[in-house]
Amino acid sequence: MSSAPEMTFEQVFASVGTARFLSEYWTKKPLYLKGEKGRFERLFSWADLNQILAWHPPPQPQLRLFQEGVMVDLRRYIDGPVGNLRLNPGGLMAILAQGATMIMDGVQEVSPAIHDLTASFEETLSSTCAANLYAGWRTQKGFNVHWDPHEVFALQLAGRKRWQVFAPTRIDPLADDIETAEPPKGQPIWEGILSEGDVLYLPRGFWHVAYPLDEPSLHITWSAHTFTGVEFLQWWMRTLRRHPEARTSLTRLNDPQARKAYAAKLVDLLAASTQGDPLDQFLQTQQAVRRPRPRIRLPQAPIEQGAPLSPDTTIRLANLSALFVEHDAGEPLAKFAVGGSYWYIRPEFVAAFRRLSGAQGVSIGDLAATIADKSLVPMFHGTIDAFAGAGLLFKEIC
Repeated sequence: MSSAPEMTFEQVFASVGTARFLSEYWTKKPLYLKGEKGRFERLFSWADLNQILAWHPPPQPQLRLFQEGVMVDLRRYIDGPVGNLRLNPGGLMAILAQGATMIMDGVQEVSPAIHDLTASFEETLSSTCAANLYAGWRTQKGFNVHWDPHEVFALQLAGRKRWQVFAPTRIDPLADDIETAEPPKGQPIWEGILSEGDVLYLPRGFWHVAYPLDEPSLHITWSAHTFTGVEFLQWWMRTLRRHPEARTSLTRLNDPQARKAYAAKLVDLLAASTQGDPLDQFLQTQQAVRRPRPRIRLPQAPIEQGAPLSPDTTIRLANLSALFVEHDAGEPLAKFAVGGSYWYIRPEFVAAFRRLSGAQGVSIGDLAATIADKSLVPMFHGTIDAFAGAGLLFKEIC
């Protein structure tokens, strides 16, 4: 049985409301929310951090120390041979006492409560999210003023930190942009102290800097990656590789008229591909690659995985949140990608496979009900068994 999450996105933004946040603030403007002290104490605490440091040796999770924008040499706090690295607690405490900020990336991989909240962020925002922890003690900042190429959510778990936020100097900057965003020259558009229970949201491109206040401070930031037009265009161009015209060697096009005709043919290919709503297809493929938290159900799972299908069997995706199933007109089989490989199914099974989810199981009866030709149901059951045997699906008995 799965327990309820300690906190959800809706609870974090209860004072403003999820609908209002998405319509007024998301990707548009910063938001500061004053919170009640102690409201995040069940989410993550100093005790949780101590346990992770004691029981999860580097490099998982990735641990870094920064001081005034400069990364501290990891050999000062991590030692041991390659493949058997260990935390040097004496070195770590000495550096932190000198004012360094400790950063732990990917905390959602080692904290169930943070993982559940990260999943709630992803579900609400339709974005890929990750959680990084920041701990500071003195007054030195970890990073200089900077902007992030993603949306930022800062939750102050313990202590306080002073933040300065500056307006963007380039609209929607990218991590691999062709132009550099100039540092801000004006005054902050917001400056304040985040205390325990407070939340700060910053859209991509807003410059910011955070200062410890000579006291223990602990906060976690969630990064939310929103897909951009550039990423869509890159994906779209890759889909055109199925056409031989897109794979033509340009060295053959010596005649100016031939080059002009070839360019026009590519434009026609692009125009034709818009008929199938490629933007919707792109967004579906990006959502499909999100991985749910590993579902481990020992000792019963291996028994259920090998058991014959019954009316009580539910089917769940083992490694993904959803499937993006493609079926091109005229093709005899539909396909979907998992683990870098394509898997093929009959077109009659597409509706059933599109119902599959990594979040919850669907009964085998409900899946079979989507198949119009009932004579194909035994073949569908065989397909489910085969994919379960390959580790793509979980068979679970309620």
